[in-house]
Amino acid sequence: MAGERILVIDDEEIICTLLKDTLTDAEYQVETVTNGIEGLEKLFKGEPFDILITDIRMPKKDGIQVLKEAKNRVPDIITIIITGYPSIETIREASEYNAFDYITKPLDPDEICECIKRSIEVRKLSRELRVPEKPPRILIVDDMQSALFLSEGILQDEGYHAEIAQNGLEVLDRLKQKHFDIVVADLHMPGMDGIELLNNIKKLDIKTLVIIMTARPSIESAILSFRHGAYDYITKPIDPDTIINTIQRGLEKRHIEINTDKLLRRLHDLRQQMINENASLVKEKDLANSTIDATPDAIIATDEHANICIINHAARELLGYRKEEILGKSVDTLFAEKKNFFKGTDLELMLKEGNVYNYSLTCITNKGTKIKTTWSGAPILDKDEKIKGVVGIGRK
Repeated sequence: MAGERILVIDDEEIICTLLKDTLTDAEYQVETVTNGIEGLEKLFKGEPFDILITDIRMPKKDGIQVLKEAKNRVPDIITIIITGYPSIETIREASEYNAFDYITKPLDPDEICECIKRSIEVRKLSRELRVPEKPPRILIVDDMQSALFLSEGILQDEGYHAEIAQNGLEVLDRLKQKHFDIVVADLHMPGMDGIELLNNIKKLDIKTLVIIMTARPSIESAILSFRHGAYDYITKPIDPDTIINTIQRGLEKRHIEINTDKLLRRLHDLRQQMINENASLVKEKDLANSTIDATPDAIIATDEHANICIINHAARELLGYRKEEILGKSVDTLFAEKKNFFKGTDLELMLKEGNVYNYSLTCITNKGTKIKTTWSGAPILDKDEKIKGVVGIGRK
């Protein structure tokens, strides 16, 4: 059995049965329930589930509520919404709570299986890219002691650890000693205001997110803050929900940037690996071609349509053709016989026996001269044992 456990919640028994049969056949472990309350109880107790598939319209507790509670308790679970009553509102809500997909009824079993397969691949990549969790470093700077203590208390209540500073110079000294993920800076401070501090922070560490706060908001100062690279602009008096939500969004943005950098490095490494492998393949191909050309016997290879794709130097000398004159032409161009082991019934016989030895054929040169030759050959098969051509070695 596949390791993924799937919970299906739908008040229609026929949908539960369809999904259970389909996904069990696909080697997933599937459990079904017919209401949201029972579904959440099953989700939060016992062995964990990897994937949640839930309908939207259900009695007792609808699918969006189920999605919200599931994500709050099990953030890593893959969630897929199914519904017979799609709407823009529920699409937006599903997206807001990070549902992986939104599928409308009637359900296509193949679509469901493909969606699950994609979701598992996406989660696998996400886990590979995930940066080990570290407590975020937050620095608050304000020349007013009361504002500092208030901000610090709000963040501590939310579980964050924050340091405080009373002026811009103190902030710059701290930044030279260690990295901060977020700096929350007052706009109006003596000596060095928030905009000047913002510019200096970006020079020291461009990845530090700076949130500007002010008791005297204006369109001009907001534009100026964003123009100089502020992540956000909030106003005093400080609202706990506003500052917490702003910091959470900032940390999510930072997390995405780190993952993007990691993914770009991975893509660069893969590209370099492909370049190196391609260079190696080119060398191997050149070596193989040199070996084939150096062989004293005539060598001809065809593709699956019996067209010539390789002809070595000895074969060209024997038949009087230049490479560009014969590549891509039918193998019949070279032989007087309508039947030969490069195609047809003799090819079928060769496939059964594996190889052909000492097969007599009459070659026709570029001048029309006929030459008696003897050939040995073998089929060229792909990884699925399907014929992709034939290679033959001949001599007079």
